[in-house]
Amino acid sequence: MSGIRDRLGGIRKRAGAIAAQLYTPRELRALILFLLTGVAILFFRFGKQVYFSWFPTQRNPNEIVSEKKTDSLFFALSAAANTRDSLFFSLPEDSLIPASMRAKMHSHSKEDGLSPHSISLNLGTKEDFIRLPSVGPASAELILEYRSERGSFRSLEELKNVHGFGDTRIERMKRYLKLN
Repeated sequence: MSGIRDRLGGIRKRAGAIAAQLYTPRELRALILFLLTGVAILFFRFGKQVYFSWFPTQRNPNEIVSEKKTDSLFFALSAAANTRDSLFFSLPEDSLIPASMRAKMHSHSKEDGLSPHSISLNLGTKEDFIRLPSVGPASAELILEYRSERGSFRSLEELKNVHGFGDTRIERMKRYLKLN
């Protein structure tokens, strides 16, 4: 037992020597007070939380209902919900429109101005290719580079050889492309 006390005393002396090098005695007391206050607050909060989770307070259900009735926000929302359908009340108006209709109302697709087979793969310009779905300026530039290096496209499937163009992307564009 005395061996443990001696060790703890040694640790305390070393910690005190280090603290004396870093802080004045007044600063050290303030720091210790601050740390102990923080620890006490944490213990109090945790203890309070544990106590109320182990020993919850019992409330009368009628008391809870009467409290909610007198709560102005709860009363206003309940009155509004009673006058209107609860589903309609709780959802924004645009969410009551079916998703398929909402998609048609708000979508502005690149495909709107395109007709089938309207863009020539061998004669099209960068601006023409940008009008295609899933093609931006960089992709249009890649198509033009491939065409200038290798010559005319012999089939629409040859687009797969252009970097970044796979089956899915080509399927989206295919109906708007023609060879010449």
